[in-house]
Amino acid sequence: MASLFWRWVLIISELLLGSYLIAMQLAGRHARQETGPFLVVGILAFVAWVFLFFGSPFLVSSQRWLAILGWCIAVAAILFPVL
Repeated sequence: MASLFWRWVLIISELLLGSYLIAMQLAGRHARQETGPFLVVGILAFVAWVFLFFGSPFLVSSQRWLAILGWCIAVAAILFPVL
């Protein structure tokens, strides 16, 4: 049961961060605002990034490739500065 919970947390975090990165890349820097919904989504994306970067390595034994993929997405967010 706990394994299923962490699997869904990883999937949701990966989808949230991945879609945020793509949306920000498409919107460009001029479309970003630090108020309203953009602020909420930005904070959620940051929380997802922190979880994927620091938390997913601890889940490799139970979630394997899903945890590795999550960590790779978090590292890609650092290497490709669109945040």
